[in-house]
Amino acid sequence: MGRANLAAAFAITIAGMLFIFGERATAQEEPKGETEPATEKPVAPAAKEKADDWDTAGPVDKTPHISGSLMMSWRYTNLTENTLADGTEVEDFNTFQVEHTHIKFFGDLSEKLSWEIMPCVTHMNDFSVVTVHFVYKFLPELQLTAGRFLLPFGQFNVRSLPGSYNTVSRPLLYLSHEDRALDFGQTPTPSNFIFTPRDDIGGLLSGSFWLGPDDIVQLSYNAYLTNGLRAISDQASRFWDDNNSGKQFGGRVSGGYIGDPVNVTLGGSVLRNKYEDSLGQFAWGLDAVASYEYKTARRITVRGEYVDMEREIQPTTTLLSGDEGIRGAYVTLEGNITEKVGAYYQWDTLQERTPEAQINQTSSDLKMTMNRHAVGLSFLLGGNIQLRGEYSLWLVPLGLPNAHRVSVQTVVTF
Repeated sequence: MGRANLAAAFAITIAGMLFIFGERATAQEEPKGETEPATEKPVAPAAKEKADDWDTAGPVDKTPHISGSLMMSWRYTNLTENTLADGTEVEDFNTFQVEHTHIKFFGDLSEKLSWEIMPCVTHMNDFSVVTVHFVYKFLPELQLTAGRFLLPFGQFNVRSLPGSYNTVSRPLLYLSHEDRALDFGQTPTPSNFIFTPRDDIGGLLSGSFWLGPDDIVQLSYNAYLTNGLRAISDQASRFWDDNNSGKQFGGRVSGGYIGDPVNVTLGGSVLRNKYEDSLGQFAWGLDAVASYEYKTARRITVRGEYVDMEREIQPTTTLLSGDEGIRGAYVTLEGNITEKVGAYYQWDTLQERTPEAQINQTSSDLKMTMNRHAVGLSFLLGGNIQLRGEYSLWLVPLGLPNAHRVSVQTVVTF
């Protein structure tokens, strides 16, 4: 399909979305899901857990609760060229797909003990469990999570579940296979930093402190010790399976200003892990979120992250020494146009560095950098239905074809 036809198809798609929105849109309701604590509207101090009312007696509701989301997407990708430099033919593609459907069951067993089980019921036509854990709250400032949980690296992974983020596409750093990364066969392109949602088994200590008048400053921490995950480049089997006795440890700290009308959060994360028998990887990252409520129930939010990871390689006849590296960043700007219509822009960059041996036994790095620009609109239809449309431009390295992609997605939360 040529660019003119692609543009026409996109225009028709958006026109159809506007028509549906005009016929069915009702009052706005935020999609359910995990969000950055410091970007939420300030909670009244009386509603927060305090040390002086922590031991207040009262009945505990042990009723199990349920929440979740259903997502369906259509993606059409148009490559600027359909023949690679070596003569290999590559095709445009379009596909309908049901995204992973996560259903979360959760509840309280006592005033301090709670539980959560979240299966994934459409995982590659299979069934898996994303999270299953208990949380024990010693104090509002200290709680222990034991079991399988989402790793708190950066601020995207903990909100990477369907329905918890507002764009059609995840950032390049955190691509899932559902995002349909570009595939050119034997010719590699930069891969993601971690596959999301990324979970692991172990223990997590976390907590928050509120400071200042009306608890306007929030300080949070997370520290975990888990089995550890394989390197992303090892695709011989499921990379989320641990394959050595070494453990993974890491954490995240953040500080936030929860004001009115401005909220700001800054965070930093680290992660160290062993994979295979003795190879290591280390990653660190910085993240930031800022939002401004310019009108009641209408916000402009900016999110960004930067990640840098170094990973040891297994020496071979062609890769003699050095570390493999992945660096990436994204910035997302999103906001409400009206009570029922939102818009966003997202910029991504991802660089993969591979050490390559030369004839003289010295090594130089092979670097591949991919960039992407995405713009989108979202429409709230009824209380629990959201319709999204997105156009993205993929700028691909090594002389490979660039790509235009049009996506339409429905999200139902409950």
